[in-house]
Amino acid sequence: HQSAFLRCGMMPVQPIKELWWFKIGASEERVYYYDPTSVDAALMKRARRSNRDNTSLEIYPTQLSDEGEYKCRIVVWDNTGNSTEPSVPISKEARMMLKVNVPPEKVEITHLTSGRNLSLRCKSEGAKPPADILWTKTSPDGVETEIPDLAKTREIEPAGELYDTAEQIFYQLEENEMIAKISCVVRHHNTNTTIYKNITFVSPAIQNALKVTIQRFAEPVLYSSIENQDGRDNKAGLVKISADPGFKVPYNTSVTLKAAAPGVFPEPRYLWWVGDQTGIAGRELHIDNLEEDKSYYVLAENPLGRAVLEVPVHITTSDYSQWNDSSRDGDVIVDDTTGGLDTGAIIGIVIGALIAVFFIGFAVWYWTIRDG
Repeated sequence: HQSAFLRCGMMPVQPIKELWWFKIGASEERVYYYDPTSVDAALMKRARRSNRDNTSLEIYPTQLSDEGEYKCRIVVWDNTGNSTEPSVPISKEARMMLKVNVPPEKVEITHLTSGRNLSLRCKSEGAKPPADILWTKTSPDGVETEIPDLAKTREIEPAGELYDTAEQIFYQLEENEMIAKISCVVRHHNTNTTIYKNITFVSPAIQNALKVTIQRFAEPVLYSSIENQDGRDNKAGLVKISADPGFKVPYNTSVTLKAAAPGVFPEPRYLWWVGDQTGIAGRELHIDNLEEDKSYYVLAENPLGRAVLEVPVHITTSDYSQWNDSSRDGDVIVDDTTGGLDTGAIIGIVIGALIAVFFIGFAVWYWTIRDG
């Protein structure tokens, strides 16, 4: 939200008797009235007399409906320099136009591809006046250049008092381009606003070379983000797993596992399985009447990468004290600790005891021989 300042343009040296502000329309709408002796009143809630001078008007926050013509009327006392004569009210007026500019509210980019042929469409919504659109390409070493000689079409459509601008381009990637980042740059000069929408195309040769990686549950899974806002790339996404009612449940309880990858584009596909069972596609996996500890697996895959996550679910009869019941979307301690001593610890204690007995016996024998 921004303020609009309307300057009356008159700074009288004579004392002010009255100050009026009007908005001119089908009729004069009173916006503000000022009488130095008694009244300082805004007749429009968002209007006030500016602290810059005694006659300017400030409107905050500015709305689109505030656009139009305004009139300032000042009445001053004037006695033409003769202090012996009674003062006479003199009225002065000034008119001005207020134009309200609105930056784009939303920017979207869509695409269709066929081999190296690209059809891209970028749309800016809700701007006044209409926004400008240009297209750039960023090289792998980070150099951004405007794409020249584009075959493109542009449409400007009114949306009430605002405007939507849409531009569609047709572009062919070069044969040696393995990765191409193309940006729709929306510029609104009247409000000094620039918005980037980026989309990255990856060669199938690179996609097919990606390896499947096994990750322990709750480890971050990296994806290449191919769409962003305001020119800032999200370098990685995190596949999050949650469980209802939890990852540690009583015997014979039904559990629902859910996978999500917020911020990852395109949206990954998910495939769940356990053991050698047939995989189940979808965000969720429903487990009926869990009777034993089990590890489930989910494959998250989009055109830029894939990962397999192991998701252990435990029965509360076992001592898995390191696990929480809440959703897993951060680092998790997976060291499984149990009470009691294992076989190695027992063997170590026995060996230690035998060594101690040996040294005690040796000492007794030595001192007996020495004294004898």
